[in-house]
Amino acid sequence: MTTATHLHTVINHWTDLQQALGTPQADAWPPVMGIARLHDHLRADEEARELRALERSPDQIGTTAAPLRITILDTMTNLDAHLVDAADYIASAVQRPAVTRPPVTNRSDTVGLQLAALALADTADPRRWSYTDPRQRSAPFAAAWLLGRVEDAPGPFRMLTGVQRDELARVAGRAARAVDRALEMARQTRALERPCPHCRGVLRIEGGDGQPPAVRCVGCGRKWVGSTRTDREGSELGFL
Repeated sequence: MTTATHLHTVINHWTDLQQALGTPQADAWPPVMGIARLHDHLRADEEARELRALERSPDQIGTTAAPLRITILDTMTNLDAHLVDAADYIASAVQRPAVTRPPVTNRSDTVGLQLAALALADTADPRRWSYTDPRQRSAPFAAAWLLGRVEDAPGPFRMLTGVQRDELARVAGRAARAVDRALEMARQTRALERPCPHCRGVLRIEGGDGQPPAVRCVGCGRKWVGSTRTDREGSELGFL
């Protein structure tokens, strides 16, 4: 994944983050039903005890997971801060200062008037990064401006150095991963407490990215997806 791709992730999914602010809490990860199906031969009360270790019920007394909208809000706030800071840093290093407006003594000074107009246009160049305009000091605007610097877009700027590109790559990558996590686009994996019913090896559940969850045994290689189990070569063996 390139720096440009990471910045595009922030730009393209900012509206999705805004819409997610008002959505209810997402389903917990790992998914409860996928784990329950693995052990449908066990008693129902035993299943319930094991599942509660992975996900706290809203009916239980004590601390529960924060609503999704709070997570989204925290993500957007952090993205605003980090990307705007990055744009401030890059602009301070590569953005050329605006041309100084020359004094114009009278209206007959044609050259002076032309130079003054050029200076005003240079100062107001919309390609410049603003340190003060609140309409521009936001994550998506900063990401778009930084993308222009990565792609060496024309404007009152010097080209990025290798060090600056590396720093921007780090910031952009971290921002894209934050978007992925907030919108649950990134695949997650987690070890289960219950061992494999066949070899007693470690079971790991994968999912959380909108795809059907899968459980794989680290020891014997068996894998469960939906209602089927596969061997090491991926052949379906039938579900427990």
